[in-house]
Amino acid sequence: MRNVISSLRPLRASLPVLTLLFGPASVAFSAPGAETPSIRIGGFAQITAIKGESSDALVFGYDRVRLQARGRINAVTDYHLQLDFSRTSVDVDKDGDSDGIIKDVVITYRPGAALRASVGKFKTPIGMEFNTAGKNLDFVKRGLGQALVFERNAGAMLSAKGLGAAKLGFACGVFNAGPNKANDVGDPTLGSDYTLAARVDLRPDPRFYAQAYAGAALTSVAGQGDVQILGAAARVKPVDGLALKAEFMSRDDPNNDAADGSDYYLQAGYLVHPHFEPVIKYEELDVTDDSRDQANTTLGLNCYLSPKPHRESKIMLNYIFSDLDGGDALQVLFQVAY
Repeated sequence: MRNVISSLRPLRASLPVLTLLFGPASVAFSAPGAETPSIRIGGFAQITAIKGESSDALVFGYDRVRLQARGRINAVTDYHLQLDFSRTSVDVDKDGDSDGIIKDVVITYRPGAALRASVGKFKTPIGMEFNTAGKNLDFVKRGLGQALVFERNAGAMLSAKGLGAAKLGFACGVFNAGPNKANDVGDPTLGSDYTLAARVDLRPDPRFYAQAYAGAALTSVAGQGDVQILGAAARVKPVDGLALKAEFMSRDDPNNDAADGSDYYLQAGYLVHPHFEPVIKYEELDVTDDSRDQANTTLGLNCYLSPKPHRESKIMLNYIFSDLDGGDALQVLFQVAY
């Protein structure tokens, strides 16, 4: 028996590698005891089919092909790694600080039940829709406000949630310069090329959530100005199955007329059946570059292949009515979690 156990030790040691290569997303393992390291492997893929108003055929592609690992280093330290294989090793991400395949790499320290301190590359706390995970979106594509938010970036952030009777939360961080091309990186010795971002939110009732956020991308580059962003959003569930959402953001960007302006949307979705949810959204983007202004009305139907959890595997159908000539589009998305 001792020889058998000894022969199994190399296999046990190789389990994490084998799981990464061949295991399903839901696999999770850890050594005995609550204080020991653990890993949970997950991911999802999104295949799209899109027909624009000026096209006679569907064009197939993919939006996200994600693989992620989450786990615990010890009782107070977590980690998260997320890769996107729809990017390549030479595709520079919008924040400009790393190759696009690396979406998130985060180490989080939890000194208390509510407080979190994170360092790495992750989303800035700007935008309710932007901070919704890609697999949980209500529509095939993110909204027009994606042009205004501060994108993923490398930095450090302090956050908390569930404070007091109103379930208050906050997140405030400092990041590298240049999220979503907000500004360029100047002379680091001047000490002002970084981005600040903060959010406060409250959830006094499971049916109501609201947040407000602000950010500033500071620059020392001659001829460029600081970029500022302000916004607020809310989510309400007045009755079972009905979800209402609204968001407004404004960005002051003296360096980029395409991202200097405001965006707002109003949307509703009603889960008429565990497998079916019709949705509707109206959105307007108004920026200094008038050629990029747009107003869209999107009608959609979400078909959940597995009602629990709702948004893991699904088919989404959207039709966009745009005020731009030739801007109408039919969009279909097939999502599967693995």
